[in-house]
Formats: sequence, structure tokens, C-alpha cells
Amino acid sequence: MTQKPPPEQGYPRLASRMGLFPETAIFTQFSDLTARNLLYLQAELLHLRNYLEDMEMRARSEDKEKAKKMARSWWDLCNEAQEEGIENGQWNLILSIREKLKEYEKALIRAKTIAHFHKPFNSDLHDLQAYIDSPHMDTRPFRAVESSVWGNLNHPKDCARDLAALRIRQVDDPFTEMVMTRLVRPFFRIIGHRFMKKDPALEVYADGECKDDTAREFARAITTFLACIILVGSINVLYFIPKSSMVSRIGAIWAFSVVFALCLLVFAKGKPIEVFSATAAFTAVQVVFISGNS
Repeated sequence: MTQKPPPEQGYPRLASRMGLFPETAIFTQFSDLTARNLLYLQAELLHLRNYLEDMEMRARSEDKEKAKKMARSWWDLCNEAQEEGIENGQWNLILSIREKLKEYEKALIRAKTIAHFHKPFNSDLHDLQAYIDSPHMDTRPFRAVESSVWGNLNHPKDCARDLAALRIRQVDDPFTEMVMTRLVRPFFRIIGHRFMKKDPALEVYADGECKDDTAREFARAITTFLACIILVGSINVLYFIPKSSMVSRIGAIWAFSVVFALCLLVFAKGKPIEVFSATAAFTAVQVVFISGNS
């Protein structure tokens, strides 16, 4: 079977890689242009509304009865321009406002949707910068302003300030995020690449990205292990502290309670009330132990 040639260096190859790794499908939102477009549409509608109000006031001053009919009957309002041969009647202006209002509302909804896109993780942006700067992409193939979107390895912060990722990693807590964004890369560089196949077309490991589910399971295992160590370890330490040294026992309870609370914040992303309740229960268990063992 003939091997498919790799995509051309530049946008074709970059698009193929983004399709392979959706977390690196990072684009600028053009927030400034979006806001400017909304501002211009808003200004147009403001002027159109003022123009409509002026027309209504002029109609009342010229023919009060007719203006009253037009205010109470869509038919009279709609046929006003046709009857008098006026192309710029109130109804025609209302139709123009309707179209402009549709455009404005659609733009507003799109802007809100885009504003809810998540920023990419720094690790995913770094991976994208590394790939663009690599020989596989002819080392920074983009020129002029197009090269300033993602930044580069030498100047990683020189990127657009409103970048958005089509998909971000689902993390449950700070520790899981650290595993998925900081520990995966050195693991892959040292060990993981030995067990994975490289995509010959894109010169990347097609399955080289450690699966998020695997990283989450690893983080969960570490969290469970630490929970056991803290819970059982505190009892063991309190057991071996002499009964006569109550100050030392209280100090140990204080230290273990602080460590336990910090672990809840880092490993479980606990809410304040959850951290308080769990820490209180953990401290109570230790107090009951030393009370029965004194």
C-alpha cells in the first residue's frame, strides 16, 4: 500500500496536527474586532432609533389624526409610504431597523459564545510553539503578522492575549492538573516514547499523548495512597508519642490537621465548608484516640 505523503509544511500540516491533538487547536478570538463590530452596530441602531423618533414627531406635528392612526394600525403604518409615494416612510425605516437589529443580536450572541471559550493550558500552548518551531514545520514557516499569533519558544509570552482552545483538558483538582500538564511531558520524554509509534506523515507520536483518563487514574491513585498515609500515619505517630507528653500530642494533631486540610485543597479541590467539616472530623478522631489511650 502506497504511503500517503505528509501534508505540505505550513497551515496544512499544522491543521493535521491540531486535528490529531484537539487541545492544541488554539486560535485567537479577535476580541478587539468583535467589540468594535458590536460598537458600530450599536451606534447604527442608536442613529436609526433617533431617526424613527424624529419621523414620528414630525408626523404628529403635520397631521395629528393620521399619526394617531399609524400608531394604532399596522395597516395604516405599512401603507403610508405607498399611498403618498414616499420611499423613506416609517415602515421602511422599521424594516431597516429590523434587519440591523437581527445582525446586532446575532453578533452579540456569537460574541457571548466565543467569550465563554476557555484559555488553553500553558503546556498545550508550549507544545504548539515547539511544533511550529521544529524542522517538521520548516522552523517557523509563518511570516509577518501570522507568526505572532502563538508566539515561539524564544518568546513564549509574545502571543495573542485572547487565545482560545477548542478543547481543554478536564481536570478535577490542582494535583490532577499538575500531573496532566507538567508530569506527562518528562515521563513521555524519558520512558513513554519507547512504547509508542510515530506518525510518519506528521512526525509526531499519534498515540504519544498520555491519555487524560490515564493521568486522572494515576492522580486518583496517588490521592488515595496519601489519604491512607495521613489517616493511618497520624494514629501511629500519636501512639508512639509518650502519654506524658500531652503538648507533643497536641502539636502532632495540629500538624496532621493542617496537612490534611491542605491535601483536601490540593488533591480534592474541596470547598471551604467541606474542608472545614472534614478537618473537624479528622481532628475529632485523633482527639478521641489520645483520650482513650491516655
